[in-house]
Amino acid sequence: MKFLTAIALLLAMALPIHAEETPWSAAETLRSEAGRIERLMYRAASPERDADIAQRLQSMQAAWSATKGQFGAAEADAAMADYAASVGSGDPAQVARDRQRLWTAVMAAARDHGLAAILAGQPDHARDWLNIRDYARASRDTGAALAVKALAADQLEPQAAHDIVQSELLTVAASELRLALSRATEDAGAGRMVQYAGDLGRAEGLVAYLGDNLDARLGAESVAALRQDLARAEQDPSAIAAISQRIAGYAPVVLSPEETLRRARLLRRFTVMVWEEYANGVRDGQITQHLEYNESLMFRDRAVLILGDLTPQMTNPADAERLMQLLDDSKTLILQRKDGVEPLITEAVSLIDATFGAEVAQGGYAAAVDALPAALDEMVLVAANGDWTEAELKRLEAYSWFDPDIEQRLKPRAPSMALRMEARFWEGNTERPGLARLIAAQVPKDVLAAEVEGIKADLADARERIEAPISATGAVLQSAGIIFREGLEGVLILAALLAALRAEGADPARFRRPVALGVGLAVVCSFALWAATRWLFSISTLSREALEGATALLAAAVLIWLVLGLTAKGGHVAAMRRKLAGTATVRTVAFLAFLVVFREGFETVLFYEALLVDAAPIPVLLGLVAGAGAALAAGWMILASGRKLPLRLFFRATSALLALLSVVLVGAGVRGLQTAALISATPVNWFPDRDWLQLWFGLFPVAEPLILQGLVVLLFLGVSVSRQRQATA
Repeated sequence: MKFLTAIALLLAMALPIHAEETPWSAAETLRSEAGRIERLMYRAASPERDADIAQRLQSMQAAWSATKGQFGAAEADAAMADYAASVGSGDPAQVARDRQRLWTAVMAAARDHGLAAILAGQPDHARDWLNIRDYARASRDTGAALAVKALAADQLEPQAAHDIVQSELLTVAASELRLALSRATEDAGAGRMVQYAGDLGRAEGLVAYLGDNLDARLGAESVAALRQDLARAEQDPSAIAAISQRIAGYAPVVLSPEETLRRARLLRRFTVMVWEEYANGVRDGQITQHLEYNESLMFRDRAVLILGDLTPQMTNPADAERLMQLLDDSKTLILQRKDGVEPLITEAVSLIDATFGAEVAQGGYAAAVDALPAALDEMVLVAANGDWTEAELKRLEAYSWFDPDIEQRLKPRAPSMALRMEARFWEGNTERPGLARLIAAQVPKDVLAAEVEGIKADLADARERIEAPISATGAVLQSAGIIFREGLEGVLILAALLAALRAEGADPARFRRPVALGVGLAVVCSFALWAATRWLFSISTLSREALEGATALLAAAVLIWLVLGLTAKGGHVAAMRRKLAGTATVRTVAFLAFLVVFREGFETVLFYEALLVDAAPIPVLLGLVAGAGAALAAGWMILASGRKLPLRLFFRATSALLALLSVVLVGAGVRGLQTAALISATPVNWFPDRDWLQLWFGLFPVAEPLILQGLVVLLFLGVSVSRQRQATA
């Protein structure tokens, strides 16, 4: 029996498995396996490593053999043969170089088939071929997809769709060429010659990809000189500078005024973020926040990419050269962690404003809408290459575009939608994990890409809501909703606390002035922090979330301490006054009033700032007054009910309300720290996932806040049971 089983197993292994191979699946095999082979080349030689490399190369060759007839590109076939020979030689630098040349040759063949399918009126076929391409890193790259979609719906002629797709593909390739040259300079300077060989191979491949367009824009003679420089760069890295100079004024397509303005806004945004992230990440020459430090370098590289696209549109070449010099100098200082970055960035921003006009500074939301999809696409590409650490950085970059620029404008209009979109960037839920969990689990590319497409769909819906005109009535309702939702919690806490103090025999008048002082100081500090982040310093998205979370937890701790003190054994006035010395002192109550208002104050200011972008000031002011009045009315009802209810019953009710609100603060605080990436988040399926529970009660289907909230509840119950037993005894 065992013998027969072994024979059957051998036969099964010997029989070929006929799976239908498509060009796009073959391209994915080439891309992913070549990346793994290159990483294996960094390991010390061993029989196991060599066997793994041989198996992966065989997989690539099988995929290519099955589909090269459909590609029909002699250049790609030759590139595949060169790559196989490089792998056989065991030279890591040549493998890195030929890997990039292979991929660009495959992309060129796919581009030609895709464009031909568009002209033939075959959008589905074109869409498949266009899966094999690079995506924009810093500009919107949805034009090609929308053009193919419009062609399928008979809303666009084939030639028009062809021109749109071709323009996007060429523009992305030109940006990638500049990036490859920039990385080649850096890798050569750092002595990373294997990476340098890969950069050089990518530049060679992209020059071939752009061949006809380069000839048309620069002239055949200049392109021939460029190719000679590329050949010289193999032995002499200084030739890269000459290549960069030759393409300094190259633009594959002429940008429209609208597209120029859009990219100029992105350039300004990325340039500003260089200093903001560096200032947050470095203190006294030491890296204090690695994420912010890395993001400062990332935003600098994005700015260089955008500048390359805009250089041909700038009337004064000296301005473009100066901008590039400022960005290069800033990177040098960042890498050395030295002072002097701020004046360089300030000059760069001033030069951008002077070159492109004052309108370029008015693009926060517009820049975020453009940059977010590109950041998500790049995250998928990086993850597909197996660089999960970089993918996590890209996720945080994408989230930094969502919050505050998009979320702050969405939350006044659709708070539930904003809440759910935010969760998709983090842990998601048990049925649909968010990006943070997917990256941590290193899921297959298709799973990650599907979640990204879902976020993009939500983004399109969010844009419709944000950009829909607001009537005067709508502005009043949204304004009232903001202040009522954000202020109700603080009003209830302070009203219930004053009511409980009065029910225990304390004089409420003693605490009114401290409460007013704490509230007033919190309002002033909220506006001061908002003004400071506009004109003095920056506060990153994660830092703001951490500030809100920490403030909420501190307020919860103070409130829990007060509740335990108020409900201590003995309810007479004399006993109460003795306990006030250790619990409900004037300073403690004033501090609590400050915390509960400041926690939401800064974010509320941001919400109103976003609302005023789309609505007139008068309706917003009317809504503010109405919402604040409604919240204060709820507090007055609590205070007034104390005159009608028995004191014992009223005291128990207010104490229970304070205990409930402390649980809400705990949930909000933990979620803030989780959103700031300081605490892990574990979704659960045993707790209901309801927007109203999250918005109004701080109850999220996430284990960490629920556990801590449960402990607080157990603390209150345990103390209550213990005191009842003592009273009975």
